Amino acid sequence: MKSNLIVWMFFVFNMVCPALGQEVGGHIEEQTSGLANWAAGSPQHNDGANREYYNAGANLPWKNFMGDWRDASDAEQGAAAYAVAEVADSDTRKPVRWDVTTLVREWADGLQPNQGMFLRITDGRGTIIFASRESTDVTLRPKLELTGETATVSLDPVADTYLSKSTYRCQGQTDELRVSAAPDHVLIRFDLKEAARVGELSKATLVLQTTKQFGTASIGIFRCRQGHHEPASVPVLGIAARYENDRQMSDDPDVVFATGFERANWQSEWTRAAPLDRIDTIEAETQFQKFVPLQGKALRCRIAKGEMTGLNTLFKFAEQTGKEPEEIFFRYYLRFADDWNQTVQGGKLPGISGTYGRAGWGGRKSNGKDGWSARGLFRMTVPQGNPLAGRTPVGFYCYHADMDGSYGTNWLWSKGYRGYLTTNRWYAIEQHCRLNTPGEKNGVLRAWVDGHLAFEKTDVRFRLTDELRIEQVWMNLYHGGTTPSPHDQHVFIDNVVIAKKYIGPMASQP
Repeated sequence: MKSNLIVWMFFVFNMVCPALGQEVGGHIEEQTSGLANWAAGSPQHNDGANREYYNAGANLPWKNFMGDWRDASDAEQGAAAYAVAEVADSDTRKPVRWDVTTLVREWADGLQPNQGMFLRITDGRGTIIFASRESTDVTLRPKLELTGETATVSLDPVADTYLSKSTYRCQGQTDELRVSAAPDHVLIRFDLKEAARVGELSKATLVLQTTKQFGTASIGIFRCRQGHHEPASVPVLGIAARYENDRQMSDDPDVVFATGFERANWQSEWTRAAPLDRIDTIEAETQFQKFVPLQGKALRCRIAKGEMTGLNTLFKFAEQTGKEPEEIFFRYYLRFADDWNQTVQGGKLPGISGTYGRAGWGGRKSNGKDGWSARGLFRMTVPQGNPLAGRTPVGFYCYHADMDGSYGTNWLWSKGYRGYLTTNRWYAIEQHCRLNTPGEKNGVLRAWVDGHLAFEKTDVRFRLTDELRIEQVWMNLYHGGTTPSPHDQHVFIDNVVIAKKYIGPMASQP
């Protein structure tokens, strides 16, 4: 009963104080509508949809090679098209029309998310070329014509592209759209905000202008349906819910270590704190890179221009507690500063490891007997023009017994897009590591962002021997790889907790 009361009180707090929850504690789950859209891509980057990714800039793959769709019966990769049009090889420029009223009504009524239309060959072997929204001839650009009881409107697409089996390159900035049995598939998306102007919808027609035909083909309209769809949820609470603003949490029998960086000699709490010329504590009232305190002081870490390391601080269990565990939970609050922007390479974030100075980092491949690690990672910041623009993908960077190459495996926290972080916002980051039974594939890695599960993998083989255990929590911030940071950039860290059980986000804020 007590735990249920805590959950209810926490839910009420976040409903009553949403702005505070988002800015200070980050407990309110972000709305992900729009984040799941495929990306057309930008002229400067190969970051749009292609044969493998619906959003290459954000490292988000299709579930199915060459694209994910639903048919008119809502069947995944189904064959029942919403509409079909035959395009004959007449070597003439001409319009092609599809009656997409049923599909547009589904979107307008909120029955399905508007992620765009998916065009593919349903019969024939031809290749049909259409003009795209980038065509220099504006009369050839795609249109969605809506007719209703009060008006008729003609909408321009907000994005279009095509997927080609023959290349990994994104085609979203080309002046043509290509449909073929090779295959080539077209994606096109319209913003339906203006649909309300027409009143009750009576007809919706997609109009594309074909400029070239190489054979005859029937082209079907399907509904794009990609992404990581998660229902809205309240945060999962843990140990932290019993301690207002984390105060006195270090007294909990399940807590191994807790710090808020409030002490002048905070470095003494750790086995090692480094590099001291790039880490310090920042006061609550300090005006720096849009810093807003989580609670009192915070740790400030700087990746200097031309450098790679911004934080390399350790909590070694044997030295601090006398024993190395096989399972641990590790939570910290993270805030990317206003100057955070990864344009040339990703890097490492805090995590958990057992390298023992032998293997499991820096290209020292793990063989299951010498070392392992599961640090956090960050990828390049998603460029402008992308549905996830300005966000930095984070995840696990893992050296394990089954790794293929010399460098760690990347596992992004893409569940519900929770691992796509913005600047100038505090996030509660929690990691759970349980080592496998030696030799078996039953090791566990989990991650939560603001109390919401963002990643789970339960078949990791970290080790082949029980001599490898959890050696340390590795507070690491590293740019690379091998490429130094092109400019100064900062992160803030606060309220670090290491525990034997799930910790969860703070249940309330000052």
